[in-house]
Amino acid sequence: MQEGIGYGEKMKTQSAKAKGRNLQNHLAKVVTEVFELGEGDCESRSMGSAGVDIMLSAIAREVFPFSVEAKNTKTFPSVAALEQSKANAYNHTTPCVVWKPPRKGMDDSIIYFNFNDFVNLWKELNEPRGEI
Repeated sequence: MQEGIGYGEKMKTQSAKAKGRNLQNHLAKVVTEVFELGEGDCESRSMGSAGVDIMLSAIAREVFPFSVEAKNTKTFPSVAALEQSKANAYNHTTPCVVWKPPRKGMDDSIIYFNFNDFVNLWKELNEPRGEI
């Protein structure tokens, strides 16, 4: 039986990257399924590459207008993670951080973004639509 890493121990870089990659792959899969996107419209960026963690086609950005920074870490990500998402964001998307807390499933991940972005998204979702 393999022992887990305790809170006092440091995780190997390769293991940490694998955790992050697993979260990114999960997020890309869920977004693709939920928004019925085609192959290649939503993909996880390879670890260590510059840019957003979840790459979106123009079509994907229309239905999922977020630039995601994924964090699968022991502690809640700092505001620096949101700044990283802002620096890498696609135009006309909302920068956000998705964090998977320890000992929780991928679907229990938490998303956070700027309050003004939330208000603007809410207003956009609640705008009256013209008759079709």
